[in-house]
Amino acid sequence: MPELTSSCPEEAAEAVFQTSHLPIGSIVRALCQAANSGPDLLYEVMLKLSLLVESTAPMYGLSIWTLESGQKPRLNWAEGLQEPELANGESIVSETLAADSGWPSVKEGDSCVCFVLASSKAGRAGAALFGRCVRPLSGQQAKDLGAIMDVTRLAHSHVSVGRGIETQKPSEEKNGQSTLPGMIFASRGMNEVARAVVRIKDSNSAVLITGESGTGKELVAHAIHRLSKRCERDFIPFNCSAAPPELIESMLFGHRRGSFTGALRDNEGLIRAAENGTLFLDEIGDLPLALQPKLLRFLQEGEIHTLGEPAPRKVNIRVIAATHKDLEHLVREKLFREDLYYRIATLTVKVPPLRERPEDISALISHYLSHYARRNDKPIAGITWEAIRALEGYSWPGNVRELAGEMERLVLYAEENGHITLDHLSENVCPPDFHRTHSEKRSSENLELLLEDYERRVITETLKRNDCNVARTSEALGLGSRQTLYKKIKRLAIDITDFLQEDTEPGLQFRAERN
Repeated sequence: MPELTSSCPEEAAEAVFQTSHLPIGSIVRALCQAANSGPDLLYEVMLKLSLLVESTAPMYGLSIWTLESGQKPRLNWAEGLQEPELANGESIVSETLAADSGWPSVKEGDSCVCFVLASSKAGRAGAALFGRCVRPLSGQQAKDLGAIMDVTRLAHSHVSVGRGIETQKPSEEKNGQSTLPGMIFASRGMNEVARAVVRIKDSNSAVLITGESGTGKELVAHAIHRLSKRCERDFIPFNCSAAPPELIESMLFGHRRGSFTGALRDNEGLIRAAENGTLFLDEIGDLPLALQPKLLRFLQEGEIHTLGEPAPRKVNIRVIAATHKDLEHLVREKLFREDLYYRIATLTVKVPPLRERPEDISALISHYLSHYARRNDKPIAGITWEAIRALEGYSWPGNVRELAGEMERLVLYAEENGHITLDHLSENVCPPDFHRTHSEKRSSENLELLLEDYERRVITETLKRNDCNVARTSEALGLGSRQTLYKKIKRLAIDITDFLQEDTEPGLQFRAERN
């Protein structure tokens, strides 16, 4: 692997990047300190690196990954990336962090970037940041990102001559909050879901996820898989209501050629395809009653009998099921087997509807506003306080899925560089008792600006008081997680140079030394 060597990495960095506007020397010190200190500080500095990348080239999605030698990358945090993009990021990170691969380059026209903090070797964990750009990189953006990448390379060369990075797992947040990869929340209800996921993630028992349609049950299932020891193997989803009943048995359990009319070739089935991984059975309440005994035997005995084969075979699979239906009611109505219900309901995770966790609405508004504005390359100045109040006051019967659809519509219909106001909201969302006078709109916009300015000032001052440490700042503000603070910094357009340049006590921070 190509490396830059220097006995004093920050001095070498400043010499190489004298024309850069970035505080290069302090970045190298923070990277070296994090890489030498293990996963907690490694994760901390990766969040800050993501802010640095975001300020250089707008990204509509970012993710942080770690990798131990010989294993698949593990997702630590993601924002704005859908599952196919996460899969693509996992592939790129895996190739980039391979022990014998070279450092990636940044070129004009690239649509994604991958930054390596440390490569994966025996006894040492690797770490990388993957992001997808709003638009292809310009020449200047590629040059600036290349400078940041050279800094990470320089920091790595400094660390590589010392001891390896410790591979123990990062500790839990000091305030007891947990996170779910790819999910946005701040409420106590969803934090309870996250803590439940942490407790059961490595269990081999079946898990039942319940909740109304649109609450994010499949995202919870993906999070369980990504956080579990089975994350290196496949996550195989199957919707029990999306296939003809007569084909479900063959699709799940497989068949041999000639076992029935139309069976022209062997099919191993989805259960065998999920070997050593996770099988996700969505809408299990719609599973045909006649097939439920076979599924029950599979769950009890850990074996399946493929159509056309003489004997059953053992399988090692973790099953996660989900439904929006009341299975206990279906059991009473004889539409769902009682024994199967008790088998899959051993570990149950209930995802609360959005109306029961209104604290999450503002966080989701911020996320989807940023996400759809960047994905559609449409700059939006913001959203008025009155519009936020209207969105928070709506009951959202379609839950997060409905809110996401509304935010996408608002972004597309809003004026470029303008504010989203009450006039843009759908008629079913905006309460009829909102009086839209010109004076009210003007005062609400002024109030919103005052609130945003106050929040911006509080966050900036708290960052300074905590030496720009993201974890301590988020704890001091009571935000629940470092990711929430990261999103607020982006939403409020806080100029990171305000605290990157601040002359505070030494710590894990990106700041330039003053002469």
